[in-house]
This record gives sequence, C-alpha cells and structure tokens, in this order.
Amino acid sequence: MATFILVHGAWHGGWAWQEVAARLTENGHRVLTPDLPGHGQCSMPLQEMTMKAYVQSVVDLLDQQSEPVILVGHSMSGAVISQAAEQRLDKVTKLVYVCAFLLGNSETVLDAMKKDEAGEFLPRLTFTENQSGAQFDEATLREVFYNDTPEERIQWARPRLITTQPTEPFGAPVHITNERFGGIPRAYVKCMKDKILTPQAQQQMIDAFPCTQVVELDADHAPFLSKPEELSKAFLSMEA
Repeated sequence: MATFILVHGAWHGGWAWQEVAARLTENGHRVLTPDLPGHGQCSMPLQEMTMKAYVQSVVDLLDQQSEPVILVGHSMSGAVISQAAEQRLDKVTKLVYVCAFLLGNSETVLDAMKKDEAGEFLPRLTFTENQSGAQFDEATLREVFYNDTPEERIQWARPRLITTQPTEPFGAPVHITNERFGGIPRAYVKCMKDKILTPQAQQQMIDAFPCTQVVELDADHAPFLSKPEELSKAFLSMEA
C-alpha cells in the first residue's frame, strides 16, 4: 500500500481528485487530497494565497506522514510539489506531474506559459485592476480548460472553482537544487489534448528533466474529470 498526496492546480480544490481518489482507495491505497490555501474549503484573502503559502501547506502535510509518499501535482502545482520535495527529501518516494509545470531553479509558471506559443489559455485570461488576480469566462472554461470533459462533469466542477486565482504563484520563482530535488524519481502524465500547457511544452519539460516513466493520455488539461479511470491506472502503474 502506498500513500498518494494529490495536489490540485490553479482555481481548483482537493475536490477535483474525487473520482481518482476513490479508484486508488479501492485498490488499497491511502489518498490525501488537500486544499491549497484559499482553495476549496480553505477560505483566505487573495493576497495571502502565495506560492510560499502553497508550498508550506504541502510541507506541513508531509511532516504529518509516518512514511514517505507519492506526491502528485497538477498544472501549476508541479512547481509546488517540486519545492515541497526539495524541503522534505526524506518524505517523498516519487514525484508525479500531471500536465504540470516541471520547472528548473528560478523559473516561473508564467515564463513557461509565455514560452508555450501554442497555448491558448494565457491570452484569454482577464486580470483584476491591480493585476493580483486572474479570471476566465465560460467559453474559455469549455473550449480551453475542459475541452474534452463530459458536460455533466463540467456542471459539477464549475461552481466549485474559485472565481479569482491569485497571480503571485504564477510569477514566483521556483527554488530547487540538483542535490535534493534532482535526486527524487519523477514521472509525468502527458495530456495530448491539453490547450493550456500543450503537449509540445510538456515534452520540452520532460526533455529538460528526464522522468523514469511517461504516460500519455488522450485527455485535456483536466484528466481527473475527463479521463479519471485512465489517470488512476497511470498512478497505479507508478506506485512501485
């Protein structure tokens, strides 16, 4: 039996992993699906929802575990899990990135999105007056984010998303080292219908930071909703 900690991405909450967590649990594993600060059931002012706070919340959860875990991050939280593992090397057996930002030291999520010229999400975001928060409209949700997600799952997820995602975590540089983070086995779930972090951009990250296992899913940027069974099988193949 393994312990999986599944860390959601921007706008989402721990709820996003519901179907995947159920499948992993059915297979005898322990699964934790925390809310990052300000997400899900964790209410918090926008200005306090920083990358540092995100990382610390995962570090705190790792500290509560008696055995090392498989730490999974979706999208933006690729940057979160990398930094949490850097700080708690002995608590993580494997890092798994789900169409996630696998970044080097000093790189940012925003820089990676800007480099991904085929990505359709960044140009469609709108920002609060002071640029501290980002939002997107219904069309972007359906056409870019959940472009391969069944309608009933879109209807379930839509009201659970936070309205405004803080931008600070997008621009915060990653702090990792080859000596610590670099020594942890990595796996990647590459989503081939992703319009936010395109397959080409995902592959560039995999090339820069080789992974022991790469699984391709015929999925959009939200495989936990569009392909939960396939995503669960991918995780189960990575438990060893």
